[in-house]
Amino acid sequence: MIKAVIFDMDGLLIDSEPFWAQAELEIFPRYGVNLTLADCQKMQGVSIREVVQYWYERSPWTGATVERVAEQITQRVVELILQQGKLMPGVEQVLEFFKQRNIPMAVASSSEPQLIKLVLERFSIAKYFEFYHSARSEKHGKPYPDVFLTTAKKLKVQPQQCLVFEDSYNGVKAARRAGMKVVAVPYPENFDQPEFDLADFKIHSLEEWNEDLWQKLNNLN
Repeated sequence: MIKAVIFDMDGLLIDSEPFWAQAELEIFPRYGVNLTLADCQKMQGVSIREVVQYWYERSPWTGATVERVAEQITQRVVELILQQGKLMPGVEQVLEFFKQRNIPMAVASSSEPQLIKLVLERFSIAKYFEFYHSARSEKHGKPYPDVFLTTAKKLKVQPQQCLVFEDSYNGVKAARRAGMKVVAVPYPENFDQPEFDLADFKIHSLEEWNEDLWQKLNNLN
């Protein structure tokens, strides 16, 4: 039986993945790193510090530390969220679904703790979650399972008793490595990518979540 549910944040609860891409495309060129949108999408689900480190190793720059560039990108994303941010369709519906069944919920995100806090409070959904946990405090971020394993431990449940909702392949892979059940909710342009077949179920939107899927997941071995 599933005893707890873990949600990713960026691209799942809030429509923020385009903001990360926009911020990266704005800021990396200042340091001589010219990315494409596809480059940004390839790194979805990975912490911004690991993203910056990845590109620094391939095209080193001077004048700013990896930490500083990551902070600049994060700050730009904060600005964009405050200006244009909105919840993904079906978020409140799915959170109410689990609240009514007394299933504890948590957020496990690659974003910085302060950004997670901002989003949960800005959109008035913090009340649904026991806590939030950032991969920033882990040795390895997604696609490693660390952030999910720590979250399960804090929820006081076994990994195999957890259900994860993820929008990115790196997140789905991390949840699978943790031994958890996974529902993938990819962006439309990524929906048909075969990588997402790794999930137990794949849906177009959280609006598609229902009692039938819940029962099917509980009956999976």
